[in-house]
Amino acid sequence: MNGELRRVGDQIQSWLRQSEETRRLADLGQLRAHLLGRISFFLEASVDEPRQVTRDLGVLRTEIAELEARVDREARDIKLKRAEAKISQFASEAFAVLPTVAPCVGSELDFSSRQPEITVIEAGSGAVLRLPDVGSDQNYLAIHIALSFALQRFFEVVNAPVPGVLILDQISRPYFPQSGEDEDETEISGREEDEDVQAMRQHIDFLFAETARRNGLQVLLIEHAYFADDPRYVGATRERWTRASGQALIPLDWPTRDDE
Repeated sequence: MNGELRRVGDQIQSWLRQSEETRRLADLGQLRAHLLGRISFFLEASVDEPRQVTRDLGVLRTEIAELEARVDREARDIKLKRAEAKISQFASEAFAVLPTVAPCVGSELDFSSRQPEITVIEAGSGAVLRLPDVGSDQNYLAIHIALSFALQRFFEVVNAPVPGVLILDQISRPYFPQSGEDEDETEISGREEDEDVQAMRQHIDFLFAETARRNGLQVLLIEHAYFADDPRYVGATRERWTRASGQALIPLDWPTRDDE
């Protein structure tokens, strides 16, 4: 009888285990069917969705390197020094072809962006001259023009978002000082040329040569001196504000304080 009881007990336990397994498999079947339904719904719904284009990892690595270079103080200082050296080189090349007098004859220019400041390295002695030491309006003019064109040349080389425009006002002032605000245009044509006229022609030659050499550079010159014997100068002149023309930068019929 005990053996029979054990056999019956074993059968009962076996049936119970089969029932639990059946229920577990049923639950798994329902879960599988549920997951398949969710996946099918997702796939059907995502057919019409625009696919996101994956970015090239090489491009991302390049962007990361550029950003790291921007925040890297040491790398930034090196790039700044290289830029200053390039601008100094360009300015010195321009300075060499512009008219100067002692102590700037044959000298080089050194540009620093931190102050900012430009210094003259005297030829031969290598002495460092500050702007107050150059001693002549002609030298001041040559330094400013050389630096202005050097900056524009550097902006072109590095493709900087800076407009290629220079506006120069009366560069002839060191050579032909105006005695009064109402003095008319000074026409230079067919007369005996002194050192001042020759120096002005050097400036004019530089402006035309540099404008032709640079890509996209435009120079607007407001000037009292008029070189009537220079076809380039005549052809580039857009307005002549003289007493004879009756025209002026500020129209003559504009109201003045006396009219108020």
